Amino acid sequence: MKIGISSCLVGIDCTYSGSNNLVRGLQKLYKEGKAVIACPEVLGGLSIPRDPAEIQSQNPLTITTIHNRDVTYEYQQGAQKALDIFIENDVSVAILKWRSPSCGNDGVYDGSFSHHLIDGQGVFAQMLAEHGIKVFNEKQISEFLAYIGENDEYKSYFQD
Repeated sequence: MKIGISSCLVGIDCTYSGSNNLVRGLQKLYKEGKAVIACPEVLGGLSIPRDPAEIQSQNPLTITTIHNRDVTYEYQQGAQKALDIFIENDVSVAILKWRSPSCGNDGVYDGSFSHHLIDGQGVFAQMLAEHGIKVFNEKQISEFLAYIGENDEYKSYFQD
């Protein structure tokens, strides 16, 4: 089973601030060839670093930066490219970055740039779910391990 992972979670400096969100266990899965990575925001043509962006509305989808630049197109295009990569590699489960307007699966920021969370999913997380790919975030490692049924094999990857 191939696992999809947000690039920032394996240590790639691609977040909006130009840093990463390394989770060593996920990095190990990637280095051992058990995972495929993607950053939808970079695939959509956004720079590193870049202005923070948040979803302003879901219907119609509108994503803007803190400076009110509309980046909806870039987010949609990047999500589609990342989805294509995951599908080409037979990814059936993914671990994505929590709260991201691309990757958030268990809440996203409300669009006010005040760090207030609301229910919702990021663009990429929603696309994955629509294509039957189960999505977790880096705070749901236990649930991920239980879901893939590799708890004993991969459990040691996530112990410090």
